[in-house]
Amino acid sequence: MYGGLGALPNDMFPLLLYGVLGAAAGGIAGRWIQKWIRRRRLMKLGFSSDDLKSRERFFEKWGQVTAAKVPRKISFSEVTSHSWSNPSKYEKSQAEIQLLGFRRAGTFVASPQKWVVEFWLSSEPGLFAKTIDSKQRGVYVEVTVMDSEDSVLSFENTEDCGLRRRDRDRWTHCGLISPAQLLEQALQHRQRQPLKQMNLAEWVAEYENSVNEHLDWRRTVGISGDEMKQAYELSKKRRSLRK
Repeated sequence: MYGGLGALPNDMFPLLLYGVLGAAAGGIAGRWIQKWIRRRRLMKLGFSSDDLKSRERFFEKWGQVTAAKVPRKISFSEVTSHSWSNPSKYEKSQAEIQLLGFRRAGTFVASPQKWVVEFWLSSEPGLFAKTIDSKQRGVYVEVTVMDSEDSVLSFENTEDCGLRRRDRDRWTHCGLISPAQLLEQALQHRQRQPLKQMNLAEWVAEYENSVNEHLDWRRTVGISGDEMKQAYELSKKRRSLRK
């Protein structure tokens, strides 16, 4: 029902070969050794020699390998504390979310991925926020607003990951903007009508269900070579801009 509860952290579909494709060591010998090591690692992951000769076949195989890592199901367990991967970014986001009137309600770890979601509730019906910490994207914020009893919209301050989503998934990569700007975008899409006030347990259950529905869909459709190529190119572009 709540297919728009938000984008799934990239840990759902780990771009597991980024480390294998890292920068080579300096010097001719170093580059040759690095290339040999990468090739061995790729072969162990299931790549054939032919897969490594063609760019198209490489990305196609990459998609297959990554799709095979998609879990059958995740579940959330509440934790009393979490060591945030980027403490300063988390603290800044935390302060901004609190100023927007949200109150922290609980922190949960998604097993088996181990990405973390901290839920923030609002006194306004149909509105809540999440702070998410994932291996691939680090710490980011998502604001979700209900626009009817069975439809929600989510806005997160992340950049496009390059992976497609279901037509029913209603969430938006908004770029590296503040939680206040996320809330502003969410409220612009909110319809003024009586909405149910949901408690923490209900939001967690709906979010968990939404994630598992998406996993079922992803296992069915797989991950195409074009998706993997786009995801890789976007990641490479972001890394180059941050140097």
